[in-house]
Amino acid sequence: MRYRNLLLTAVLFFSFTLSYGQRDRSYDNSVVTQTRIDARDLGYAPVDVIPDGESGITSLAVTPSGDLYGATSGAHAHLFVLNPRYGYVQPLGVIGEATSITNAIVVSASGDIFLGTSPGGHLLKYTPHEEYEQQIQIGKPLSVIDLGQAIPGESIFTLAIDRDANVIYGLTSPNAHFFEYSIGSGKFNDLGVVAEKIAPGERFQKDKMMSRMLVVDRQGMVFASGENGLFFRFNSKTQKLEKLAIQAPAVPGREPWTRVDAFLLDPSGIIYGGTSDGYLFRLDPATLSVTNLGKPLNQYRIDGLVRAPNGQLYGVGGDQDEMARLFRYDPSTGTYAILGFIDVNRRPYYTWQAYVIGAMACGSDGTVYVGEDERVSKLYLFYP
Repeated sequence: MRYRNLLLTAVLFFSFTLSYGQRDRSYDNSVVTQTRIDARDLGYAPVDVIPDGESGITSLAVTPSGDLYGATSGAHAHLFVLNPRYGYVQPLGVIGEATSITNAIVVSASGDIFLGTSPGGHLLKYTPHEEYEQQIQIGKPLSVIDLGQAIPGESIFTLAIDRDANVIYGLTSPNAHFFEYSIGSGKFNDLGVVAEKIAPGERFQKDKMMSRMLVVDRQGMVFASGENGLFFRFNSKTQKLEKLAIQAPAVPGREPWTRVDAFLLDPSGIIYGGTSDGYLFRLDPATLSVTNLGKPLNQYRIDGLVRAPNGQLYGVGGDQDEMARLFRYDPSTGTYAILGFIDVNRRPYYTWQAYVIGAMACGSDGTVYVGEDERVSKLYLFYP
């Protein structure tokens, strides 16, 4: 009798949980169309997954061969890979003493993976090697080569790479140093700072005044945003860091607190970007002019921006106090479409919705990858 009562209690609890987890069908009107989105655990559930509190996805990058590499932030930073052929996430190991890798994965033309760490500010090199043949061991150290510290006393905040020149560029935190690393010579070079003055009301957080990403144009010029929302350009011809007389779009009066959250180089040579105030903009590197394309969402921040093979731009907006939403921008018509909340609803088995997004990337097959940045996080696959 006792066993039967326990079994009945378990069944009732499970039934209640399923019914509570299901959502009314009207909710589907406000989320991404379910046939176009899916989610992946960061490993093999329920055991071989990147642990809670260490799974926030804050970096994503696609290799020339089409593999997706991602890094997490939390108590420990982890590296993982997703091969589109297999379709599941393979955890690869713990990234040294790092607790954060923020938009700081770049891939060289040879396929090597470079990681910028925080704290510590070391640049690490990881060489892929038949990863799907290895057994998952959550917590094992990742095998990397330590290339050294970029700027003493600084963390690496973000990275970008010029594959043609074989040079990596980065920004550091908290003092906003712009640096380069020559893969050929193995040497770092401090090129200057993009934020010298602290914004009013802040104590030391210069990372609120510099872009979360860098972008390299087709001429090898590198763009960043710095203090007062002004753009900076590293001129690869003169080897000088230049402060430009152009500014990232901002709510009037908020210029000192505005930064670029996302950059995207279009095949046409035009640079698109999204700001911390939630504006989408177009930057013409040839004329050094900025066009404000408006706000796709009534929210702050554009957390990621990618271009799909169909020429459409896809982005995610929303800060930590809101629910992230996916949007589309058509450059040919200048129109937006709000695609909805990032939600995977597999009735009656589970539902999972992302509130905070840490990174985006677009695969060579057109799949848009969206990395959740929360205590318990998943990787989302959106199919335009």
